Amino acid sequence: MLSSTPSTRRGAVPTPPRPSHLPPQALDLEAAVLGAALLEADAQRTLLATLPDEQAFYLPAHQQVYLAIRDLVQAGQHADMLTVVAQLRHCGTLGRTGGVAFVAGLTNKINSAAHLETHCRILQEQHARRVVIRAGSELAARGYDDTRDPLQLLADAQAQLTGLHQAFETKPAQTAAAAFQAAFDRLAQAVQQKGLTGIPTGLTQLDGLTGGWQPADLIILAARPGMGKTAALLHFARTAALDHQQHTVVFSLEMPTLQLMQRLVASEVPGYSNSDLRRGNLPGGLDQVAHIQEQAQRLRTHGHRLHIDDTHGLTIQQLRAKCARLHAQHPLGLVLVDYIQLMRGDTKGNREQEIASISRGLKELAKELNAPVIALSQLSRDVEKRGGEKRPLLSDLRESGSIEQDADCIIFLWRGEYYNIAEYEDGTSTTDTILLDVAKHRNGATDEVIAACSMRRGLFQNLKSN
Repeated sequence: MLSSTPSTRRGAVPTPPRPSHLPPQALDLEAAVLGAALLEADAQRTLLATLPDEQAFYLPAHQQVYLAIRDLVQAGQHADMLTVVAQLRHCGTLGRTGGVAFVAGLTNKINSAAHLETHCRILQEQHARRVVIRAGSELAARGYDDTRDPLQLLADAQAQLTGLHQAFETKPAQTAAAAFQAAFDRLAQAVQQKGLTGIPTGLTQLDGLTGGWQPADLIILAARPGMGKTAALLHFARTAALDHQQHTVVFSLEMPTLQLMQRLVASEVPGYSNSDLRRGNLPGGLDQVAHIQEQAQRLRTHGHRLHIDDTHGLTIQQLRAKCARLHAQHPLGLVLVDYIQLMRGDTKGNREQEIASISRGLKELAKELNAPVIALSQLSRDVEKRGGEKRPLLSDLRESGSIEQDADCIIFLWRGEYYNIAEYEDGTSTTDTILLDVAKHRNGATDEVIAACSMRRGLFQNLKSN
C-alpha cells in the first residue's frame, strides 16, 4: 500500500510519491478469489460479474489465470485447475504464469468462497486507486505542456474523472419485490401532486401531458428562427428557478448574459417590451429605471437560483464539467442549453458525428444529474420550402438521427401568426399564441398544446378559455 505523504509547510510544494512506491494492491486477496473460482462454479460467476476486467488484478500471472477462467466460462466450458492449466498452455502463457505449481497453489489460499464478494470489492477499490494514480500522472504531464489550452485541460480532467466514476460504479440487479414499495411511493406522490411528478413547466396543459420536466430526461425544443425558442427557454428557466425554487442553469452560447437579463426583466415587468428596455425607450427617464428595478425585485430575491453561463463555443465536456461543479454546490433541478448547433462535440469527424456526440453527452448529463436537460435545436430550411402551414417534422431536425434517438421528448414550437395563418386546426386564433407540438414523448402520449404568448415581452401563459 502507499505510505502516507509527509505533511508540508504552508505554501510549500507537496512532494509527489516516489517511483519506488508500489501501487495499491492486495496480492493475497487476488490469489484467494482466483483460488475460490477454481473450486466453485458460483464463485466464478461472482468473480466475472464483479470484476469484468483482468486489470483488476495487479500481478500479471493473476491476470492470465483470470483470463483463462473467463474464456472457458464464456465458451460454456467448466473451469477448474486442470482446464485452466490446459487453457493457459493452449494460449502459450503457462510458463510465464508460473506453471502448474503456481495454479495449483492458488487453491490453497482459501478454504471457502463465503466472503468472495467482499474480497472482489476490495480488489476493485485497489484497481480504482491505481487507475486514479495513473490518470493523475497523465493529467499532470499535460498540465506542464504550455501548448495546451487550460480550459480544455480542465474539461478533459473532468471528463476523465467522470469516465472513471462510471466505469467503477456497479449497480447490482434489483428484485421486483425490493422495488415494489418505491414504485407505489412514486404513485402516491403522483396522486398527491395531481400528476405533476417533475419540474413544472408553467403551462397547465403541458404539465398534464408530461407531468412536468422529468428527472434524467433530455428534452429538445426545436423551431425555425422567429418562433420564440429563446423566449420559451427563459420562460421554463424562470418557472423552475423563481416560481418553484429549483437551482437552474442556462447555457447561452448565442446571447450574452446582459441581453438575457433584459429579456427576463421584460417578462417580469408589465408594460415594457424587450425592445423598450434594450433601447432605453422609457418616458420617465431615470426615475422610470428605478420603478422598473423595483418591479423586477423577484430577479434579485430569487435570482440566486438562476445561473447564467454565456461562454462561447462550449464543448460538451466543458458543459458537463461546469454542471458537475454547480451540482456539487447546489443540486441542479434543471439545465437549459441554447443551442445544440453552437456547441462543439468530442468527435472530430463530420458535423453529424459531432452532433451525435453532443446529444449523447447531453443525455448522459441528464442521467448523471438525475435532472431534466432542455436543449434548443435549429430546424433545417426544408420547413420553409414546403407549402401550406410549414409545420415542422422530426425529419426537419438538423443532423436529426442522433438527436431524435437520444431525446426523451421533442417539442416543436410553431406560431401560425408568423405565417399569416389566422386559426389553428381546432379554430383557436393564432394571434398572440404559440403551438407546442409534442412530436416525441418516450414516456407518454404525443399531442399539441396551445399557449398564450407575448413575443414583445417573452411571456408564456395558459390560454384563457372563452
